[in-house]
Amino acid sequence: MNSHHVLIAGASGVVGLAALEAFLGAGWAVTTLGRAPAGPGKAPHISADLLDPESLASQSDALKGITHLFYAALRPNADPGIEADENAAMLENLVAALRRSAAPLERLIFVQGGKVYGAHLGVYKTPAREDDSRHFPPNLYFRHEDFARAQEREGLKWTALRPDIVIGPSLGSAMNLGNLIGLYGTLCRETNTAMQFPGPEEAYRNTLVNITGTEVLGEAALWAAENNRDGAFNITNGDVFRWCHVWPRLAQWFGLDVGEPQPISLAERLHALRPVWARLAARDGLAEANPDRIAPGAFGDFIFHVRKDAIFDVTRARQAGFPGMTRRSDDVLLAHLDSMRARRLIP
Repeated sequence: MNSHHVLIAGASGVVGLAALEAFLGAGWAVTTLGRAPAGPGKAPHISADLLDPESLASQSDALKGITHLFYAALRPNADPGIEADENAAMLENLVAALRRSAAPLERLIFVQGGKVYGAHLGVYKTPAREDDSRHFPPNLYFRHEDFARAQEREGLKWTALRPDIVIGPSLGSAMNLGNLIGLYGTLCRETNTAMQFPGPEEAYRNTLVNITGTEVLGEAALWAAENNRDGAFNITNGDVFRWCHVWPRLAQWFGLDVGEPQPISLAERLHALRPVWARLAARDGLAEANPDRIAPGAFGDFIFHVRKDAIFDVTRARQAGFPGMTRRSDDVLLAHLDSMRARRLIP
């Protein structure tokens, strides 16, 4: 019997759900934590606000047995200074609450993502390596990592997982590119439009990108926990690609012509097509009539307009023995569309 007990903070997001599935599948004791009154699965759930230490203090009994913390909570803010301060406080409040409850906490595993390299700025050194220089601060992920390093003195080990563009199931996420492709392709078909790449030709033909399926990310979380892997690790599907080689397969899945790349704002146009989606959802008995709950367009407006290579070097995780990065990203995206259909998110 596994004596380890993992607490997953942010379990309802695309990253947290991946960890939840992986740890439950491996027989770990799991508790989820979030602001929602109920958790996303059958695991015991703690409802608390990480910015409110009092709400955590009242959960002391539920925190007592935690040995591992998987941290994927995120509170976005357009102001990077406020974002860094609030997200740093959230993690620090939770670790402090675990210590106050005398939890036998051994390892903190937290998720950073491409923003740690400056991906949100549209350009960074590529392929990105874990020991690359930081961009000019502030950045919430710098704060998380500096806090984790400081905790080493208290005997707490840490792992930072760095996926890029996570593809997997979630609703209400600000950053779900797989769902956005499903939404866009469905609306292209509904409006009798070719499935044109919604960005400039340079982003379509010249730019190398990589993505990370939730299955490989869940495997990485479990691997880090069970093998005591210390430090930061880039985690992707293992390949790099150009959209021009993948997009035609996505269009084919929808039964559409691929057309030519044409830069548009998905945020603007999806908003304008909300009545179309509502009618389509009612007609086809879909699970979600609000397209914003499936995926807002703003994330695509950023990703599909990146004109410089945006790829990670994953050698460090491979050298450390992680075996999971053997996927083809077009297969991962097509499998995601299949799962969206199975969950009645798209017809």
